Amino acid sequence: MKNPTPRQKAIVRLVSEKENVSIGDIRKSLGISQATAYREIQSLTQIGLAAKIPGGIGRLETSSRHCFQCGTETNSRVPFVIEQEDGKQLVACCAHCGLMALTRLADVRSAMTTDFFYGTMINACRAWYVVNSNIVLCCKPSVLSFSNQDDALLFVKGFKGEVANFSVAQKKNRELMKL
Repeated sequence: MKNPTPRQKAIVRLVSEKENVSIGDIRKSLGISQATAYREIQSLTQIGLAAKIPGGIGRLETSSRHCFQCGTETNSRVPFVIEQEDGKQLVACCAHCGLMALTRLADVRSAMTTDFFYGTMINACRAWYVVNSNIVLCCKPSVLSFSNQDDALLFVKGFKGEVANFSVAQKKNRELMKL
């Protein structure tokens, strides 16, 4: 299955924030023509990232095949899973997208990330992160999760980056996204 383009990812982010987005909102946000907006909507509905609604595009029920934050196919090696208060699970492709989503979601019951070395699920709030390393599995800046600080420090020796706890990793991730 084709991965979405950067413009399509931007549209998916709009949809994830607002649930439903009009053609006008898409045109205004991205500075594109009406025809281009319609083509992008058509592509996103064909690859299963959104639902066509009258006058725009809307959110589909979350699929674990695509990141709910950026729309990229989820990386089975490093998923980040957020459970909301209503029991709905949101799957992000990586810790980068998971941490970004947690800054805007209010109804979170739990968040789990995947230890990069061992592949085990760990509590995202207790994890250690390596931000902006030389290893990029999917999104940039790269954010990788580790169950303990020692493993994260060992990783940094070989692949650069900065070791951070949960709150610092969220802050650094947001700062790097503004660059």
